[in-house]
Amino acid sequence: MAMVWARRPSCTECGDRMALARIAPIESIHELRTFECASCGQVDRYAVKSGPEPYWLLMPETAPAAARH
Repeated sequence: MAMVWARRPSCTECGDRMALARIAPIESIHELRTFECASCGQVDRYAVKSGPEPYWLLMPETAPAAARH
């Protein structure tokens, strides 16, 4: 069973709840979920695996935070 917080994670910059912006398949059992923060503009991406052993993995950003704003 997935945790409720995982559906809308907290922003890694300001801590507010994020909104799901996009879901894209990355493998047959994974999805890339992109969340955006309305408060500060931060974008966080998670690789998500569902099934009997689900997990969420925060993907590192390639651009520095200052370059995204």
